[in-house]
Amino acid sequence: MLKLFMNGAVFAVAAIGLHANAADYPSKPVHIIVPYGPGGGVDTFTRPITIALGEQTGQSFVVENKPGGGGTIGVRQVTRTPSDGYTLLSGGAHQAMAEGLYPKRGYTLDQDFKPLAFTAIVPNVVIANLNAPFKTVKELIGYAKQHPTEVNYCSSGVGTAQHLVAELFMEATSIKMTHIPYTGTAAALTDLMGGQCQVMFDGLGTSAQLIRTQKVRPLAFTTKERSPYFPEIPTTHEAGGPQMDAGIWYALWAPAKTPAETVAYLQNQISIAMKSEMVKKAFEAQGATISDKPVNELPAFVSAEVKRWTQVSERTAAAPK
Repeated sequence: MLKLFMNGAVFAVAAIGLHANAADYPSKPVHIIVPYGPGGGVDTFTRPITIALGEQTGQSFVVENKPGGGGTIGVRQVTRTPSDGYTLLSGGAHQAMAEGLYPKRGYTLDQDFKPLAFTAIVPNVVIANLNAPFKTVKELIGYAKQHPTEVNYCSSGVGTAQHLVAELFMEATSIKMTHIPYTGTAAALTDLMGGQCQVMFDGLGTSAQLIRTQKVRPLAFTTKERSPYFPEIPTTHEAGGPQMDAGIWYALWAPAKTPAETVAYLQNQISIAMKSEMVKKAFEAQGATISDKPVNELPAFVSAEVKRWTQVSERTAAAPK
């Protein structure tokens, strides 16, 4: 009886200690790694959430940009940090694409991370320099066929969504364009506006304001439906091009060994943050909708996305050489 009582007491103390540790979280700043440069889609949608989380918890949530390697460098860095809830990962469709493009990246998303939340859903939009010799998707296709070496498209890097969606578009239209990769979306957009490249297949989150201020010309959305925020912009199919279904999704993860209590706490706090008016308005301003996918669907969804984009990269030879 005494032994059983002692075992029970030890268990009770351990449980109390576990609860106390969970209750203390977060007791210091939480760092959220964005594996791309400032001003890109992942960065843009992460920052409003971190502000809301800071207000809710009374603790700082700090965005750290760690670009490079098509997003793999920043992700790998998170796998090398303690699984204590103080270093998280923000990413999205780009991470699923990287799984097939970078076989030696040093991690597997489904095995090395626990999903925290889907965040934003954003359509991808074909945008062009204002002086480009085409004003519609149909004209772009025709011009590229007549001038197969003259059309350049820029992206935020090899293996990113901007790169693979462009490859998918070229495959569907049998045209050729020259890829000019940058180390981030902001730099690519700057050169698009400057004329160093004529076209970009960008997530609406980073191009919405440029479209509103008429600094770039929108040609079409690479999705099945138009955006409710820009109903005047057609889909690629409506604009005389192929039927496409290539939007961008975003999500948050924690390292796989993060305590379950901490994961549950973060999931709850993120859920609250996503319902805040500040986050809603920030997402709307960038042409995004808040995802309604439950977090428990994220692993299977990511696996399906990995398979899908791996097939695209194999067909189009988009993988880094």
